[in-house]
Amino acid sequence: MRTSGCLALALLCAAGSASAQIKIDERTEVRSLKLEGVKALAEHPLRALIHTKDRGAMYGFRVAMGKLPLVPSPTPQPFSPLLLQQDVARLRRAYRAAGFPHAEVHYDVRRDDAKNLLDITFIVTEGKPLVLTDVTIVPEDSLVPLPVAASDRRSWSHLEHAVLKQRGDRLDVNESRQNRQRLARWWQDRGYPRAIVNTRFAVDSTTLHGRLAYRVAPGVLARFGDVRVEGNTSIRAESVRRQTRIHAGDRYSEQAIEQAEMSLRDLDIVRMAKVDVPALAPPDSTTLTLPLPPPDTSVTAVASNVPLPPPPPDSILPVRVRITEAEPRLVSGDLGYVTDAGISSEARWSHRNFSGGGRSLTLTGLAQTGWLAVASNPDIRYRLALSLKQPGFPLWNMTTALTPFIEHRDDSQDRSTQYGLNSTLVWKARRVQTVSLDYQIARRHVYEYNFEDLATGEIDLLTFLTHVAQGQLSEVGTDLSTSTFTLAGSAQRLDDAANPHRGAIIRPSIQVTAPQPWSSTSYWRVGATGNGFLPMGRRSVFAVRLGAGWMTPFGKSVPGPGDDPQVKFLQLRDQLFTAGGTADARGWEDRLLGPKVPDIRFSTVGDSLVPRAEGYVPLGGFARFSFSSELRLPLPGFGPNFGSQIFFDGGRVWSDDARFGMSADPYGQEKLFVGTGAGLSVRTPVGPIAMSMGYKLNPSVVDLIDANDLLQAVNAGRPIDQLKQHNGRRWQFHLAIGTSY
Repeated sequence: MRTSGCLALALLCAAGSASAQIKIDERTEVRSLKLEGVKALAEHPLRALIHTKDRGAMYGFRVAMGKLPLVPSPTPQPFSPLLLQQDVARLRRAYRAAGFPHAEVHYDVRRDDAKNLLDITFIVTEGKPLVLTDVTIVPEDSLVPLPVAASDRRSWSHLEHAVLKQRGDRLDVNESRQNRQRLARWWQDRGYPRAIVNTRFAVDSTTLHGRLAYRVAPGVLARFGDVRVEGNTSIRAESVRRQTRIHAGDRYSEQAIEQAEMSLRDLDIVRMAKVDVPALAPPDSTTLTLPLPPPDTSVTAVASNVPLPPPPPDSILPVRVRITEAEPRLVSGDLGYVTDAGISSEARWSHRNFSGGGRSLTLTGLAQTGWLAVASNPDIRYRLALSLKQPGFPLWNMTTALTPFIEHRDDSQDRSTQYGLNSTLVWKARRVQTVSLDYQIARRHVYEYNFEDLATGEIDLLTFLTHVAQGQLSEVGTDLSTSTFTLAGSAQRLDDAANPHRGAIIRPSIQVTAPQPWSSTSYWRVGATGNGFLPMGRRSVFAVRLGAGWMTPFGKSVPGPGDDPQVKFLQLRDQLFTAGGTADARGWEDRLLGPKVPDIRFSTVGDSLVPRAEGYVPLGGFARFSFSSELRLPLPGFGPNFGSQIFFDGGRVWSDDARFGMSADPYGQEKLFVGTGAGLSVRTPVGPIAMSMGYKLNPSVVDLIDANDLLQAVNAGRPIDQLKQHNGRRWQFHLAIGTSY
């Protein structure tokens, strides 16, 4: 222990800038880490290179929380002088790789003797950058021009232009390496599997100017040979070959091999898939790398040369497909809880290679029970569906699915049973880009309408509600037919699909009813949602979500002479937009942001029907806009599986359509509403658990008054702005355990 202390003291005295000796022991920890002098580079990636750990934020609070049962105390982070020296070396290498050959990194250490803590500041002197005055792309053999096919000249020209943009910029080793890989990959996708790109770098150490040359050696043109399948037991080799879309005689392409692997993994029966060309395998397990060394001002030229392998005797390259099959039959399920639907579960039985060909058959049962739900009108739903999925039909990158289903629901809209058939065609351009066309034909039988209101909220609301309760509203109908086409897309670019920190997702959709005689309603419905993620430090993420939708009725759904506009509005209730809930504007209960009315129920007292209100039900609208901005933060002292969120949500739902008598907004429920709040989340082996508390910043009058008070005021003809407002209704709690359905 004494030797270690002497070594630490020597290192700190030798490299640090502290004027006095710094004493440390096995209990010394770092209180803070700072960077000074960082201008040209971003601080976040530099901090990621520092392995010395500080005690972290809110240390005292974490210590206090650690005294509670089942709450871990902060893990000690002993200071290591050797690790500090390694951090300095890593920072210097990062600056040299970024084009700062004279960059220097030192540190200053301050000690708090009373608490045995260190405050460390890394001091960076960046120096002048190394500028690329010339960048060229030339053949390895200057006497032989690059064999760019006529059909590829435009693509090659675009790539050259993108690479040559480095000219005049500061040297960046990572960018140069990426450009070298892009150039080699371009040739490898066009029939040259042994294409190699070398880099030649010359430096003028006096002026800090450099010249970079990419030297391209395409190699020999090659074509695919026969495709051999290994590892298949239940799925036929012909089905596997058809899914790869690699044919003998086609030009070799790295992209074709990657697409073949992606396409094979889409088969449920395939657990693992590997497509390769044995003739291109390296002679040993060593991975061939093409490093570009950082510039060294003591050397006038740097070359990155890789010896070219001798050309193969035959340019025909057989392909090997190795797969590992999953169990043909699978039983699985999920159990969860959400405040809007209570305890929820889903069970699935699948045959992953039903009758061969890679097709799958899945039986799914869903139950949203409403048990223990916090919402006053929980979404109770039971669904049974049988799905037959055929990959590679009608085209190799398409999947067709047929799904008959039956569903019973009892929610704020109605108590009804629906049965029907979905036929879906999915086209997958890439792993993260899909387009689907869905056709659904279904019929719904309504046993009881829970929607007991007038669209306008006029005084005659009570009469209309009485008719609904007595089952006299035959105009709405008890049997509703649906025939809709839906075109939807999904495009995303994420660093991690399960837990994204950077990237975006966009999901547009458009829906129309057709043929008109097969549907009880006629409308167009357009919508889109987008999610964006941006890292804010090592573990924090800023997430944004935007959503918008618009719907316009036509044909039989537009009120004509003698039609009741309110009845026509009710017929479209399933398709109207709503907002609010666990995964939406969290300051509001499920679907209750915007227009809503009391959920009126009637009880018999003597010979009379006495109305009472049990909360609110959504009215919905023809248009919707919603947003959410959320800062996701780590929960100090609780490990990587715990997190916290601070959010700002909002939205608007409205129906500015005079044809339906919806232009008026007597209670101010069609404005833009916003809320804020915070939440906690934890990832567990059985799924995520999320809790959040939202607060309405600008609630409507209806948001703050009791539904029974509103009903009595309407019945008595009193204005609702005189009713008692409850500020406690500004708060809304949400809880989700596992997957929500």
